[in-house]
Amino acid sequence: MAPDLNVPEAQPTGSESHPERRRSDRILAPIRIRVIGNDANGVSFSEDTVTVSVNQQGARISLTHSLLIDDVILILNKQNNLEEEFRVVGAFQQVMGERREWGVEALNPENNIWGIEFTPPEDGVQPKAIIECGACKRVVESPMSSIEYDVLLATGLISRHCDRCKETTRWKPSDQVALPEMIKIPAVRAPSNERRKARRIRLVMRVRVRNSWGLLDIAQTRDVSKLGLCFFSTKVFNVGDEVSIVLPFAFNQVPVETKGKIIWSELSDSGRYFGVQYLK
Repeated sequence: MAPDLNVPEAQPTGSESHPERRRSDRILAPIRIRVIGNDANGVSFSEDTVTVSVNQQGARISLTHSLLIDDVILILNKQNNLEEEFRVVGAFQQVMGERREWGVEALNPENNIWGIEFTPPEDGVQPKAIIECGACKRVVESPMSSIEYDVLLATGLISRHCDRCKETTRWKPSDQVALPEMIKIPAVRAPSNERRKARRIRLVMRVRVRNSWGLLDIAQTRDVSKLGLCFFSTKVFNVGDEVSIVLPFAFNQVPVETKGKIIWSELSDSGRYFGVQYLK
């Protein structure tokens, strides 16, 4: 029996009265959907549920059924009766009882199951992460969708096809030397008063950093967590600066701007490291 989620239909107002006019990378909205697929035991199921957030590339959904990574499921948007196949990227936290959130990626995002127009990022700003295949240890510099980024941040692993292995394998952030066009960043330890309150993963990607004075740089992260990140820059930012960090994860997605505060910095031979704490 499908759970009684007791979620009202979202009713846009004002400029959002027509869903196709809304422009956002991640829209936090309980869109009613039906998910059809096989669970982790290979048993077919159909479950009525809701999305947690959506974007053009995929969604974060809530389910009582467990899924297998890289399986394909069918999602019906009950609001417009459009269907699309999605690949299971990974699992998030368990939210209540057997209910868990999952990251799924659309196989044909151009079909636009959500009926929302997504604005592409600015030209020339395409961040990439250095990740490593868990099977053959191949290292690639690859763009990431926001769904893949969220799963990687939550679990430290994502699932994707490996051209060398000729199959889908698990990938993790690589500790190997940076590839061409990426800065080689040695290890750096944050000050002792900035001890880890959240799990950090080594993840190298491009970000745009701007402070309130207008100083702007296309910088490079060294590690990230749910609470903040460490980036490397040749520009001079100051401890205490409030900054806007743009992480345009992939093509056909509007850049996501996150507010943060620089809480420490450390000088190196080729630039400076900055520790940023996200502002709530």
